Amino acid sequence: MRVTRLRWTAYRLPFRAEFSTSRGVSTYREGLILRLDTDSGSVGLGEAAPLTERGRGTLGEALAILDEVGSGVVGKQLDEVQALMDETGRGHGDGAMAAVRCAFDIALLDAMARAAAISVAELLTGGVSRSVVVNATIGAEAPAQAAAQAATARESGYSCVKLKVGGASSVDDERRRVAAVRDALGPEIKLRIDANGAWGVEQAVSAIRELEEYDLEMVEQPVAAGDLPGLARVRAEVDTPIAADEDVTDVEAAERVLEAGAADVLVVKPMIVGGLRPARRIIEMVAAAGAEAVVTTTLDSGIGTAAALHLAATLPPGGPACGLATGSLLVADLITAPLVARCGLMELPDGLGLGVKLDEGQLARYGGIEREVA
Repeated sequence: MRVTRLRWTAYRLPFRAEFSTSRGVSTYREGLILRLDTDSGSVGLGEAAPLTERGRGTLGEALAILDEVGSGVVGKQLDEVQALMDETGRGHGDGAMAAVRCAFDIALLDAMARAAAISVAELLTGGVSRSVVVNATIGAEAPAQAAAQAATARESGYSCVKLKVGGASSVDDERRRVAAVRDALGPEIKLRIDANGAWGVEQAVSAIRELEEYDLEMVEQPVAAGDLPGLARVRAEVDTPIAADEDVTDVEAAERVLEAGAADVLVVKPMIVGGLRPARRIIEMVAAAGAEAVVTTTLDSGIGTAAALHLAATLPPGGPACGLATGSLLVADLITAPLVARCGLMELPDGLGLGVKLDEGQLARYGGIEREVA
């Protein structure tokens, strides 16, 4: 199959409420939707949404990459396009380029799966699950508000909740917030915390030991990315399993995490590692090392979320809940049938490829810059 036309549209989606992490407060998410037409008639959808607040590139950089590479994609065989992405990566920021690679990888897989009359998950690997266990995510800063969100998650049937931490002024403040959430959840629901690299090594060890009485399932990225010896030390000095998130930026980075013995769990984000196929390689590497993998979105629109859901459906059964139930944090998800969690589960959408369809009305409302090459 050859590419006959390429279109992309930038978007900006407001959060329904301010979303707080240790890095600050976010009020909107922006990215772009890629549409790739082929000579077989199948159209693949992809998404690029750089995480600007984490230094992982900007939408402007992603758009510039597409302006540069777009015309060169048209006319190429699908298996030639990814090689072109690798060549274009030189001279561009890693974060923006990874997001663009992800958009193309998703769109190519979507087009190929549609042409083969199968799902993207089936194209990635033979055996897949139709449903994926997912966690709820809480980013509210005030203990009362965080507890209210936890109660809602419990009532909605979630078996696992992730609480963003690391922004409190003291361990006591952090403890009050975690205690309020645990109290609202009760003892049966799993609670994991995510510091997004906010703590130093000594601070992380102290804070985690203080919070372990609240029965934590795991702690994500307690120390800054890049400090694998520090992460390994935290892992060795606390009882709670440690997950690496911001340290998992590509296949090679994931390998370094495993070699350093720095984490029990690796958080795999297709948008960060450059697509579904490199993410699958990481998952296979993690399984071979006897560790576990969790797939999460980067608070994407429905296209990125659908792609992450298909990837998560390829995970071995019985692993930790995945961070995919994020669409409700945004005012819209740009697809006609929202991907929602029911009783803590998300089902693969019916249909070929990604199984989702763009909502042109939402895209017109929240979209911006548009480009097309043919």
